[in-house]
Amino acid sequence: MGFLAPWFLGGLAVLGLPVYIHLLRQYKQTPMPFSSLMFFERRTQSSIKHRRLKYLLLFALRCLFIFLLVLAFSRPFVKSSVGQGAISGKRVVIALDNSFSMRQDDHFAKAKKDALDAVQSLGDGDRAQIVTFGGAAKLLTEMTNDKQVLRGAVEGIESGDDASSYSELSRVLRSTEETVKTDLTAEIFTDRQKSSWPPSFSDARLDPGTKLNVHSYADKAIPNFTVESVDAPRRVFDTKKVRTLATIAGFNTPEATRTVTLIANGKTLETKQVKVPANGRATAEFLTLDAPYGFTKCEIRIDAADAFPDDDRWLFAVERSDPKPALLVHTANDVNSPIYIRTALDAATEAAFTIDSQTPEQAGGATLSKYAFVILSDTGPLQQRLQDELEKYVQNGGSVMITLGKNAVPGSRLPAAGIQVLQIRTLNPDHERPLTVSQADNSYPSFGNGQNWDGVQFLQMAKLTLPQDAGATRVAARLSDGSPLLVDRRNGEGHVIVLASALDNIASNLPLQPVWLPFIEQTTHEMGGMGAARTNYRVGSYVDLRTVKEKNVPIEILGPDNKRLLSLSESAKATAFQFPTQGFFDIRRANGREEMAAVNPDRRESDFTLVTPETINLWKNTGVGSNSGTAARSGGNTEEKSELWWWVLALLAMLAIAETVVGNRHLETAGREVA
Repeated sequence: MGFLAPWFLGGLAVLGLPVYIHLLRQYKQTPMPFSSLMFFERRTQSSIKHRRLKYLLLFALRCLFIFLLVLAFSRPFVKSSVGQGAISGKRVVIALDNSFSMRQDDHFAKAKKDALDAVQSLGDGDRAQIVTFGGAAKLLTEMTNDKQVLRGAVEGIESGDDASSYSELSRVLRSTEETVKTDLTAEIFTDRQKSSWPPSFSDARLDPGTKLNVHSYADKAIPNFTVESVDAPRRVFDTKKVRTLATIAGFNTPEATRTVTLIANGKTLETKQVKVPANGRATAEFLTLDAPYGFTKCEIRIDAADAFPDDDRWLFAVERSDPKPALLVHTANDVNSPIYIRTALDAATEAAFTIDSQTPEQAGGATLSKYAFVILSDTGPLQQRLQDELEKYVQNGGSVMITLGKNAVPGSRLPAAGIQVLQIRTLNPDHERPLTVSQADNSYPSFGNGQNWDGVQFLQMAKLTLPQDAGATRVAARLSDGSPLLVDRRNGEGHVIVLASALDNIASNLPLQPVWLPFIEQTTHEMGGMGAARTNYRVGSYVDLRTVKEKNVPIEILGPDNKRLLSLSESAKATAFQFPTQGFFDIRRANGREEMAAVNPDRRESDFTLVTPETINLWKNTGVGSNSGTAARSGGNTEEKSELWWWVLALLAMLAIAETVVGNRHLETAGREVA
């Protein structure tokens, strides 16, 4: 016998409590007044009688109760030897590949029939478990010998749109063998697709004692054309400035010409011919997209005429709306920065914003809440009213960009940012080397595409004193002298971006460099809330549904068949949603926000190249051996630990009842004696 938590045995010290109750507390006597003791003889009285225990049965029950309570917490167990012969029959895992590629021909129907035959062929002592691995591996049953349950699980499996993974399957097999503690037979029904094989062979290893039987439904790689990807804007503001680029891929295919069609809301908009090289790729470009206001369900379709038509289309969604207004505040004598900023935004891929240029005096009476973002271009000191409005605007979720040049006042604090201007430094190009960008955070949206900043030179810049709360302040870029160039400062629900230089061609040559256009486009899109949302997802991927502050706010998701996919409790509590199939999903978020998500299968499933027989044999060989060899060498027995705590709890329950009954009887007896 042993204990899983022997340190709880220290609780036996509590056995002193019944002794205290029964022995020490019962001899307190109340003194009685007496007039005189002069006629009484002094003598010594023995106290042994008073120290004897009374109610021995009740005392024993209470001591035993405490002992068993401590024993239960220490989790006692007994070891027993179990012979390998006690485990009769085989342990079988029936794994069915229900991935997107299994839709080809009648592969899935055959695999399902063979899986049912495998269930039927189980012996009387055999136990089996049903697993699918089209996507994340799922255990549909426990290890059981109930053939009716196993057949029902297999019959309920449907072909999916996700990608299969042999590493996921191997992980489940390793876990199952650890659980059953005996040799395992795995019956795998799959199309043996090479794209399902993990990059590292060790991810597919099996534990010793796993026998692998792979039932393949493909004997050669079939040629297949597919729409591999589509590059299209998420939002459309001018239908004449829309570029849609479709990539058509051929796997194991000869050179061929394919017809590519652009469709919006079921209406054919344009058709093109592309020549796809042998086992290669080609692109088709469409330069218009007639999309009405709101969300448009679009697709690119090809006339592949191959053996797998399920991947001959790619879904994508676009939203058409009017450009949002943005406010640019600059001094009256600043003519350069409005031209540079407006030109950059007009040249952007998505002309998402219109610029409203105002002087600081004019902006003092503006309603900031109607603007997507605000840019303060080296404005210098602002009126207190405008500073207060900017603070309120940022606190409520707005975004402000502040650029600093010759008008910045050393010692002043920037509005809504809490950042202090220490000094303005101007370099003499005849005697001093211009500063350059030495460090840029590529995870920050303004530098997300890794543009080349080597040619950008700064002659005038502001030295900044940053707040100490590092969690709210992020330095996205630094100059070659180590000073911050671009700082993002969180404030309430919004943020302030500070550029320690001006947006003209005097403080720097940034507006004249190729990096200027993507920098302004990415920065303004992030500030205006255009950079966070996605519209295209892969089957099996997740979408975030809410922030921490949106807890208990209902969210609705409509699937491709317009059915609600979240229950009432899930709509108020779920933080993420996994897309189960291909199609369009309408996500209606809190605060009236709505998104249209287009979900497509993983295009790795379109490549029907097979895993080589040599690789399959190597995979099988990783399971050669037996995990019961140790038991066989020790006489064919293994040790099992049987815990006894629940027996102890049952005794505790009976003791509690007995202690109550005995205690009540003693109370009744004591009451009659007093009476």
